[in-house]
Amino acid sequence: MEAVGINYFTAFGFAFIATAAFGILFQAPRKSLPVSGFIGAVGWVVYCYIRKDMAYDSFYAMFFATVALSLLSELAARMFKQPVTIFVIPGIIPIVPGLGMYRGMAAIIENNYDTGMNILITTGMDASAIALGMMLMTSVFRVIKISKDHKRLLQLLHKEEKE
Repeated sequence: MEAVGINYFTAFGFAFIATAAFGILFQAPRKSLPVSGFIGAVGWVVYCYIRKDMAYDSFYAMFFATVALSLLSELAARMFKQPVTIFVIPGIIPIVPGLGMYRGMAAIIENNYDTGMNILITTGMDASAIALGMMLMTSVFRVIKISKDHKRLLQLLHKEEKE
């Protein structure tokens, strides 16, 4: 039997709709919804590509998808002068490993402890990858902002010394 590939346009479309719907649910500003939808869809497509086409472990796929959507969220927040959370929280919704949590708990309830714990550990690692990806991008942008603020402060100090 031949493996069926992913239709990335369809995946992008459904992830866009899901992300924008969660943006509405979280009461994000209406003008941020298309951007949030785009960010979530990009994250989902990156995840699918790395996981399915490149055949990497779900941890790496989650990490790189989160890095991509966090980067886009940080840039969008600066472009639209909005908090980053307006873009990043709905954006991570498509990649949150909720199905893994459900399957792991269902296996444990059915007394299938080994399988359930394996699934839950994998799911926990995936959630950790999301947290690490968000932390990395937030830290990079924070360092950039601090360095810009430091540079401005030095310029002001030099002006005061000249006067």
